[in-house]
Amino acid sequence: MKKNRTLIMVLIATIFMTAIGNTTAFAATKNEPYGYTYDDSATYRTVYRYYSWDSKAGAYAPAREFYSKGTYMYTVGGKLILNKTAGSGSKTNGFDKLGNFFIIGNDGSLSKITTSNQMSTVLESGAIRLNYTNQDLAFSVSTNSGSLYLSNLKPAPEVDDDDDYTPPTVEKSQNRVEIYTNSAGETVYDGYSANKIKTKIIVSSDGLKVLNATAKVRLTDTLKGAKFIGFDRSYNVYLYEGGTLYRFKSGKWYSAEKLVLSGQYRTFKKDDDGFISKVVTSKNSYTIKQLTSSGKWKASKTYAVHKKDYVTLYVKGRTSSYTLMLNSGKLKLNGKKIASNVSKYGFIGAKKLIYIKKGVIYSAKLSSPKKATKICKGKALKTNSVGLVTKVSSGGKWKKVS
Repeated sequence: MKKNRTLIMVLIATIFMTAIGNTTAFAATKNEPYGYTYDDSATYRTVYRYYSWDSKAGAYAPAREFYSKGTYMYTVGGKLILNKTAGSGSKTNGFDKLGNFFIIGNDGSLSKITTSNQMSTVLESGAIRLNYTNQDLAFSVSTNSGSLYLSNLKPAPEVDDDDDYTPPTVEKSQNRVEIYTNSAGETVYDGYSANKIKTKIIVSSDGLKVLNATAKVRLTDTLKGAKFIGFDRSYNVYLYEGGTLYRFKSGKWYSAEKLVLSGQYRTFKKDDDGFISKVVTSKNSYTIKQLTSSGKWKASKTYAVHKKDYVTLYVKGRTSSYTLMLNSGKLKLNGKKIASNVSKYGFIGAKKLIYIKKGVIYSAKLSSPKKATKICKGKALKTNSVGLVTKVSSGGKWKKVS
C-alpha cells in the first residue's frame, strides 16, 4: 500500500488542472459554489465538477473537474490519480465548499486533493460515505465510529442516508434520462420513453443557453448552471434562473409555469433513472406532486375592483395587477405619483387608465402613465359590470371611451 501511495504522489506532482479559480470565490456569498456529479452515458464516466460564480460573466463556471471509471479516478486531463477507490459516484467522491476533492479508497481510507493539487491521506481507515449540504458539497464523512467534519475531522452530527442510493445496474430502464457532454462541450440531456428519445435538451458550453433540440425551441439564454435543469417522469423540463423555478410542460414549449417555492432553490434530487424526484430549497424539500404553479392566480378575465381609496386592475392571463390610489388629490399607480388635483379615476381596459383633474378628463397608457392625453371636459365616469370605465360625462351627455 505504501508503494502505491508513493506512486500516487508522483503522479499528482505531474497534474496541472485547468481553471482552478480564485480562492476568494469560495467564500459564502449570494452565489455560493456548488458541486455537480453526473454519469456521462457516452464515455461511461462519472464526472465530478465544482462550480463557482464568475462575477464578470454573471454566471457559474466549472472551476475544477475529475472523473472516474469504476474504481479508477482521473484528472480532467486523463491522468490516473488512484486505481483502488471505493467506487464511482457522489457517495464516495466529491468536493467540499472550498473546492477540495475527497476520495474514499477501497480500504476505507479518505484522501484529499487540495485546490493546489496536493494529495494526502486524511483518514487511514473506516470511511463509509460522504455527506452533503444542499449545495451538493461534502461537509462530513460517515465512518465506522461516527461522522466527522471534513474540515477538521472532529465529531459531526449523524446524517441519515436518505439519498436512495443504489449501485448502478447493467440493464437500463426503458424510461430514463441520460446525460453526456458532446464534442462542442455542450451538455446533452436525453429523455427516453420506451427506449426511444422523447425529448433532447442541450445546454450550451457556458451553461447559460438551453435548447429543446427535439422541438427546435430555445427555452432560455440565462440558465444559472448545470444543476439547474432536469426532467420529471412526465418529461416536463425544469429550469432555475433569475431566482425563479420554471416548468415547461411536455409539448408546451413556448410558455413556462412559474413555480411557487418556500425558501430559495438549492438543488434537484433525482431517482435511479435520472428523473427529478424532489426539489430542495433553503427551507424544505418538495416532491414533484407537491409543486404548485402561480398559474391559479392568473385572472380569468380583465376586471377592476373598486375600494374606498383605490382601484385594482386584474388583466386576463396575468398574475400581476395594477393599483390606482388617491390620497389628498395625488394619484399614484403602483405607489408612484402620476398626477395631482385628481378627483375621480379608474381603468379603461387592460392597457389604459383614466382620471378627472380640475374638470378635465385624461387618459394614459399603463406603460407611460405620466404622458396623459386630454379626452374632454367632464365631471363623472361610468363603469360596467366588471368595474372598467366605459363612458364619461361630457356636456351633460355620456360619451363612450376606449
